[in-house]
Amino acid sequence: MRSITQQHRGGSESGGRGGRRGDPCAATQRIVRSRRERGEAGISLLEVLVAVSLLGISFAAVFSGFSAALRTTDRLDRFDQANDFAARKLSELMLDPSLAADQVRSGVSASGIGWQARTQLVDTRPLFDPARPAQLVRIILEVSWQTRKGRQTLNLETLKLCLPEPPASP
Repeated sequence: MRSITQQHRGGSESGGRGGRRGDPCAATQRIVRSRRERGEAGISLLEVLVAVSLLGISFAAVFSGFSAALRTTDRLDRFDQANDFAARKLSELMLDPSLAADQVRSGVSASGIGWQARTQLVDTRPLFDPARPAQLVRIILEVSWQTRKGRQTLNLETLKLCLPEPPASP
């Protein structure tokens, strides 16, 4: 036996408009109906503000992470360019026959990477002509480039064996 208020609402004992027990629509209607009866007719303004604030904080965290990743990528890319340039310049200096001890050379690449090469005499050994010995020369290459935080440098060193020209054969 149903009460008069349930008949007036048009519901059955299952809580829906003719719905069956377990019907998802009927369950939703029961929840909405019970919230209306208690004066909870929807989402409050405070709930919306909290949700929007949490969403804003999470977006700020994600975007600051992306920004930091981009800065790091840019810094590593510049370092990689400078390292490649230094390796090529050091190879070029190794193959230069006019490079001898106690010299200084410098320049700037097209991409703005500056370099300075210094040579130091490490050892000498006499060969066929004692007036012209073989020389072991240290090449010190300093490469520098500009970043947002200032000037960065990279140093590479190697040894080069400088042999004198052999005497002309008669």
